[in-house]
Amino acid sequence: MPEIYDIVVAGGGPAGAATALRLAAAGRSVAVLERSLFDRPRVGETLAPAVQPLLRDLGVWERFAALRPLPSWGTRSIWDGPEPAEHSHLASGYTSGWHVDRRAVDEMLADAAATAGAQVWTGTSVAGCQHDGAAWVVVCADGRRLGGRVLVDATGRRAGLGRALGARRLAFDRLVAIAANWVGVDVTDKQYLLVESAAEGWWYTAPLPGNTIVGMLMTDADLCRSGGLAGTAQWHRRLRAAAMTAARVNGAPPRTAPRVHPAASHRLSRLGDARPWIAVGDASLAVDPISGSGVLRALRTAEAAADTATRLLDRPRDTAALLARYESARDGECTAYLTERAHYYGLVRRHATPFWTRRRAEHTSLIRK
Repeated sequence: MPEIYDIVVAGGGPAGAATALRLAAAGRSVAVLERSLFDRPRVGETLAPAVQPLLRDLGVWERFAALRPLPSWGTRSIWDGPEPAEHSHLASGYTSGWHVDRRAVDEMLADAAATAGAQVWTGTSVAGCQHDGAAWVVVCADGRRLGGRVLVDATGRRAGLGRALGARRLAFDRLVAIAANWVGVDVTDKQYLLVESAAEGWWYTAPLPGNTIVGMLMTDADLCRSGGLAGTAQWHRRLRAAAMTAARVNGAPPRTAPRVHPAASHRLSRLGDARPWIAVGDASLAVDPISGSGVLRALRTAEAAADTATRLLDRPRDTAALLARYESARDGECTAYLTERAHYYGLVRRHATPFWTRRRAEHTSLIRK
């Protein structure tokens, strides 16, 4: 017989763990299935100052501070001209943002969910599920069987659970991040996020705890393949052409070879499915890193997801209306995001290359609408 829970959450990243934490703290029985063991490095993250009240509201601020995140004093960008533009976090009301080890942050949030009462299993995922009209029966990759009244897809950009249930991803671009880390770099005077546009896309560099810097070339998947941009020699050649980014790492040898990570924007469409499941975080709406709102957005939508899951449990007769309300709010976020993204990319005029002409076409299209 399956183990029975109110909610089964697929994915233990920030969105899934925060959703589970809120539900468990409210007295709901929650199971979280995380396919990793939180044992592998994850691409670093720079968190905006506005993440602080969200972490406090979750009750995990002290746990977060114990990770010793590196303060981020602001951002610098070389976007459409040779001179860097600077933005300081000192006026935000929270003094600084934070450069963090994403693996440690993700594990911390999952541990907090477990402390609140959620059952967190690592090293497993959803292998199959079906709804019998009253509840979900979930088969895990490790053979465990769970029952749940509501499912939450927090599987990230893959949106693995939602897609298995018949939902469709509406892709907005083909963005990928080609990332590597440098170690042994004194980051004392480098505690800021640097963004620099380039012919093939744009560069993102940020310090991480432990005198480490993460660097990523953001480009489109087809351009990455055709230009061989993930190859070590080609990646470094393009890095040297980005003067401010290259100066930041100052010739230090990277600890890792360049590795491609998916970064495409998408919106998950459930196609009128009225069964009691919802997607949260990147599974619902994955955004371009240029927006700087990945984890921030995950924590905010986790609050909406937990509220909707609670209502689905308490008011099953209103399932269709509750799902429509939740999806409508996500659609509004998507529209605002696409407008913001078009604005950022529309500012760059100095590169007449495929990556940028595609973005300018998107910008023009949105303006006309």
